[in-house]
Amino acid sequence: MRHIELLNLICRYKKILDEAYKQKKLISVPNELVEIGLFSKIGNFYYLNEVYLNFVDTLLARADFSYVVEDFEKEINKLKELKIEYETSKSSIVRDLIFTLLNKVYQGMKNRDKRVLALIEKLENDEINELDFLIKEAKNVLKSVEEIMRKNEIIVKVFEEFLKFKEFRDFIKDILVDVVELSINIDAYLKRLREFISQTEKKRRFNQKLFGIANMILNEDNKIDKFLETKRFAYKQKIEVIPDSAYMDYEKAKVIIGKFTKEKKVKKSKVKNFEEVIEIIDLKKLIKNVKGSEDIFKTIVDYVGEIDKELVSECVRVFVYILNHFDKELIYTNEYNEFNIRVVKWRA
Repeated sequence: MRHIELLNLICRYKKILDEAYKQKKLISVPNELVEIGLFSKIGNFYYLNEVYLNFVDTLLARADFSYVVEDFEKEINKLKELKIEYETSKSSIVRDLIFTLLNKVYQGMKNRDKRVLALIEKLENDEINELDFLIKEAKNVLKSVEEIMRKNEIIVKVFEEFLKFKEFRDFIKDILVDVVELSINIDAYLKRLREFISQTEKKRRFNQKLFGIANMILNEDNKIDKFLETKRFAYKQKIEVIPDSAYMDYEKAKVIIGKFTKEKKVKKSKVKNFEEVIEIIDLKKLIKNVKGSEDIFKTIVDYVGEIDKELVSECVRVFVYILNHFDKELIYTNEYNEFNIRVVKWRA
């Protein structure tokens, strides 16, 4: 099959190829695509050729966590062998092989640069996977990029060895300019990865601290005040405890966390424990309400207030309950609402 015929075939079945690229596998495909090797049947499904996937991902600057960074060690070793052979033979066949390999390594380095950048951006923008997983993957990528830096020095030295041959000199000079720029990019990638790992580890420690506090609150542990007073968790304002039996007016819900400006008479509560609160407000309906919310605590206040304004003071415990049980669905921002509570969003 000629190249133009392959292009025509790809155009004819572009929708099927696009679907396969998105879905990763298909139940059936035209035999023509299987015969030329674009698809392979494994079990009951047809899978796109990995070469095609890599080609598309490279051109579109995409990468996933399965991407393995290339080091071109085999190609460089082959170039060393061909150089020795060409010094003695001056064979045109060997010369053409050298040009092909030099270009292959150079193009590969440029493509690798695009994939590594895409992988770093994927790590930075990931809001789905657990922090432990992201930290582990980032460290793996960091190790690979550090290895790239070392291997690039070897590649440059091998390239420079071909400068003594007049027939390769101009080609080598041109690609070395880009190779230097690629090395500068790698240095920038190293800095981004180290910063990402540092920030993600801080976020993980904060979450662990937050979950510890949440459990203390849920378990009504009297050690909570002592913990908050330590250097491990500094806070600016004393936290007033809201007894289960005390309920605030709905209009004054904004003082749920903070200091009361005046004493309030304690009203006897019919609700005796948190389980009863959850049952009264109907947790399943509440979760439906907070899905997609831009400020989960405010949504809880609105929802609970419509059921029973006397239950508004329980919003803090309900909020902490959701943080503790639905963490993977949440996005923690650095903003605070009018209740002086961190704005937490539900993932779209």
